[in-house]
Amino acid sequence: MENLNNQIFKIMAVLMCSFSCLILAQSDTNTEKQVRLVFNQLVSVYGSAKPQPKLEFVKKEKLPIQPARYSPSPNPKIEIDVALYKICQTFDKDSLNALAVVLSHELTHYYNDHTFCSDYAFANFKSNAELQKKIGQASYNARIEKESEADIKGFFFSAAAGFQPHGLQGLLIEKIYSNYKLADIQKGYPSKQERIVIAKNAENTAAQLYEHFKNGLSALENKQYDVAIELFTKANSQVPFRENWNNIGVAYARKALALKVSSKAEIENPVRFLYPLEVENKSRLLNERTRSLDDTTEEMVKLLNESQSAFEKALQLDPSFYKSRINLACVYDLQGKHNSAIAEITEKLPEEARASKEARRLLAIACYNAYMEEKAEKIWMELKM
Repeated sequence: MENLNNQIFKIMAVLMCSFSCLILAQSDTNTEKQVRLVFNQLVSVYGSAKPQPKLEFVKKEKLPIQPARYSPSPNPKIEIDVALYKICQTFDKDSLNALAVVLSHELTHYYNDHTFCSDYAFANFKSNAELQKKIGQASYNARIEKESEADIKGFFFSAAAGFQPHGLQGLLIEKIYSNYKLADIQKGYPSKQERIVIAKNAENTAAQLYEHFKNGLSALENKQYDVAIELFTKANSQVPFRENWNNIGVAYARKALALKVSSKAEIENPVRFLYPLEVENKSRLLNERTRSLDDTTEEMVKLLNESQSAFEKALQLDPSFYKSRINLACVYDLQGKHNSAIAEITEKLPEEARASKEARRLLAIACYNAYMEEKAEKIWMELKM
């Protein structure tokens, strides 16, 4: 009987151990899944032509000296210590926001080609005395500059991705230093207190830039195009952002559209000739001219050139930003480059984007203006316009 009990006890012990391991494995899997979701959401907002860096997870019994770091070579990657997620969870409802702050900071290092300054709260060469000696004070100042840039852009893109990073930078650094048992002062690297000051100053700057972005959107919606252009330009001063450039292009194009002389076909069927750039075109069609046609044309040309330049800059940052591609096609059509507009839609957009209502509506307008009325009519019929 005693042997039987011992056997049962051993079997139960094995099962409990297996069950515990399974729970731990599931926990790690869920953590990695959550981190990847936040990571991918941030990458989509950065909108860069650079390929997405690899995301790797570090799992060690002892805490590594770096909770998160960007490694530029041999292949660009961002390493995240699984234990960092637990630190972020201590922020409760702000856990994902805290995680986004760290990930976005590291993504800024990657997208801006930073090398020596590549970890969130600690120096990756802290123990290399020879390297410290070579780098010297100039590089120390450069590190502070890059940390500040990563904090500013990291905050901005976190907010742009829909997270709420406000007030988290300094608290995160405090918790990371505490949990990872990092010394407050390390040779060749800002002290903990300096790092917190850098982060808070950067957050104030980034918050103002993001405010410009949001206010620019409101101005654009309210047809205050000059105000919108000024605000988006201010936001772009430190964070060149594809959405900023796209919105600048939209503002210039809408200003140009207000000057456009409407054709008979547009007046008779305004819905068909509503450019994807426009909210509505009734005011444009009813607009009375108070200036000569020559003056209007000259100003419209200038505005469309500015608009084209802005959309091209958005596409330089992210060639797959199809919203700007369609908007650029609108500008080409307004400039009289109807075949170029058609080519942007039919040759440079992937099939899924070509099938969107915005792309097909613009294609119909460009075809009509390029004297392909039958093709335009077919598209409009398909769109039930």
